[in-house]
This record gives sequence, structure tokens and C-alpha cells, in this order.
Amino acid sequence: MKHTYKHRVHTRSDLMTLLTEACELEHGLACSYLYAAFSLKQDISEGGITWQQLHKVKKWAAQLYLVASQEMFHLAQAWNILNAIGGSAYYMRPNFPQKSNYYPLHLPLVLEPFGRTSMKRFIMYELPTHIDEKHYLKSEMGYVSEDLYEYKTVGELYGMVADGISDLGSTMDLFIGDPALQVGQELIDFPEIVKVTDKDSAIKAIGRIMEQGEGTMADHDDCHYGIFKNLLHEFEEEQRISGPSFQPVRNAVSNPVVHIKGDYRADRGQYITNEFTAEVADIFDDIYNLMLRCLHFLFSTPCQDKDKQMKLAKFSIAVMPMVIKPLGDALMQMPAGRLYPGKTAGPAFSMSRHVVLPFSETAAYKAIGERFDEMITRMQKVSSNAESPSILQAVSQNVQRLKNYLV
Repeated sequence: MKHTYKHRVHTRSDLMTLLTEACELEHGLACSYLYAAFSLKQDISEGGITWQQLHKVKKWAAQLYLVASQEMFHLAQAWNILNAIGGSAYYMRPNFPQKSNYYPLHLPLVLEPFGRTSMKRFIMYELPTHIDEKHYLKSEMGYVSEDLYEYKTVGELYGMVADGISDLGSTMDLFIGDPALQVGQELIDFPEIVKVTDKDSAIKAIGRIMEQGEGTMADHDDCHYGIFKNLLHEFEEEQRISGPSFQPVRNAVSNPVVHIKGDYRADRGQYITNEFTAEVADIFDDIYNLMLRCLHFLFSTPCQDKDKQMKLAKFSIAVMPMVIKPLGDALMQMPAGRLYPGKTAGPAFSMSRHVVLPFSETAAYKAIGERFDEMITRMQKVSSNAESPSILQAVSQNVQRLKNYLV
């Protein structure tokens, strides 16, 4: 039986569903891009790169980190839009890896090291609308696309959202959300974020997301599509010039898994069997999930104490460069376990539930403080272990410094 999917938004519920799916995708894409960045070597002592090549490789990693941070901005912007139309912020997503048919993108959503395959997949995610996605899927990725899905790229998904907002905003009272829930640049360090209160501001917000992703005909070098395309070109050019001696990517597994949690798709990943590495990966996941819960609280609870709110916002954003980035880098240099000889692990970015903080400000800050104290204790323990790489000591110190934002 052939299914017929919707190609336009007809109701508020349709719009909330698409925006929630956009949240899942933005979150998942950010993790995929971060994983590729973590996999790039950062010192000539790791072998396979010269001093001159190291500068190129570090630039590639920096570009991937930039795109990942912009995906988190897109997630925050989608939260503002959801709040504005009567929905609520949502950060849950399926665990990695995802089959190619989970989303209408018709591409798998996975965690894998930097390389030709991952970069071509990233390009497809951000493909501009003027490029034939079916031709790209077949010629570059080896997939044959179907005609059943609603959208083929992230840009096309947002195009549907924009059309839905325009249509519904002209025929109904669409923007019924509490304006107090709108988060702007005075609170969170995303200079381009738009507070959404009406149709015009919503369309403006979506336009900024699309320009950063697929870009316009005039700025393809600066958008995600252009960045990924140039990265792939530079990588392939360096391979052509240097030959097999050029090895800039760590020998990491794809789709690492810390815990097997039922049939939540992560059971098709690579289970980390080294106990110490698994403990560090578990701490990574717990800190990452706490950061998401804090961000969700900022976007979901009005009438907060402004000083505390500002501190929590700074804490949530600071977790990424001070903990997530160096901890992910460390995991990419730690053994995955006896099942994977010579291979290193990586962060799993695993999630099991959409566990949100209570709306009570007192209770929420109490829960955050208790959970973060657990993270401090666990980081101190792993950083003092004889197997611990030196970078974990720096991460442990950063975790303790972050506590100041929560006092």
C-alpha cells in the first residue's frame, strides 16, 4: 500500500508537529557535526599530519564547531516559534544511529568520523532548493530517493513551516503563546535570535535559519552548504597532494553506545567495552543532558528571577566550550574496548527520556545544583584515575568553575 504524506500545513497541530521534528533534526545535526569535529586530530604528536597540515585540520574542526553552534541557535529559534504558537520547547531526539527512512531526508542520521562520506551527507542535509536532491542522492550518496516524503532537505522542511505560518497566520489567531517566554539576545548568547510574536517576526526567524543553512544564491560560501562543500574540496585536494601519508582523522568508532537501553535504536551502535572510557562517556551524556534541561527551563518558565536567569543562561552556554568540547576531544583519544582493536571511542550523545525540570524556580535550581554536584564528584574521580588523560584534569577544573554560575 502506497502512503500519501502531507505536503502543506493545514492546522496548528500540523505546524507544531513540523516544528518539533525540526527541533529533533537541528539537535541531531549538531551532534553529528560535533562528532566529526571531535574526530579530527589536534596535535602532530598524534601522527599522520605535518605542522602545515595541522593548521588546515584545526581550521576544518573550527568550521564544524561553528556550524554545530549555529544548529543549536536554530534549535533555540525553533523553540521561540513553538512557544509563540502555543506549543512548548522540545529537546528530545532519537538516539544514534537512525535509519535513512526515519526522517524524510532519506539519509541516515549517524555519528561517524570526519571523511568523504560524512561530508557528502552533511552537504545533502543543507542542500539548497535550486539543486536537484534526487540527482545528488543517486550520484553522490548512492541512494535512490522515493516520492513519498514531504521534504528532502532541512531547508525544504523550514520552507513548509514558513508557508504554514503565512497561511494560518492570515486565517486564524495563530500567535497565542505567552510573550514572556520569548528569549532574546539579552539573555542568551545568540546575537541573531528573534523574539517571535507575530507572523512577520516568525517569517524573519525562519529566514535567518534558512540563510545560515542552505544559504542564498549570493552567499553560498558562508552558509552551511558552502562551508561543507569547501571543506570536502580542501580535504580531497590535500589527499590528492599528500597521498596516503595524510591521516588527519582519529581512528574512532562510529555510533558509540554507552548503555544498551531496550530497542531505542542505539543497540545497533558500537558498544563501548572499556569500562573507564564508558564511565567518561556516561559523564559526558549526563552533563550534556543537564545542559539541555537548563536551556529548556529558560525557554519554558516565565517570571524567573532575572539575575538567576542570566546566570543559568551563561552556565548553559559555557558548558559547551568548557566541558562538552574538551570531553568529546578526550573520548576520541580513549580506547573503545577489546571489541575494537586500535580504535578509539567518542561521545554517544545518548538520551533516554525528555526529562524536564519542574516549573517551580526553587525546585528547579535545587535539582540543577544537586545534579551538578554529582558531576563535579564524578569528574574529580575519573580525572584522578591512573588511566586518565591529562585533558580530563582540565575538564574537572572547568566543571568546578562552572559551579559559580549556579551559586
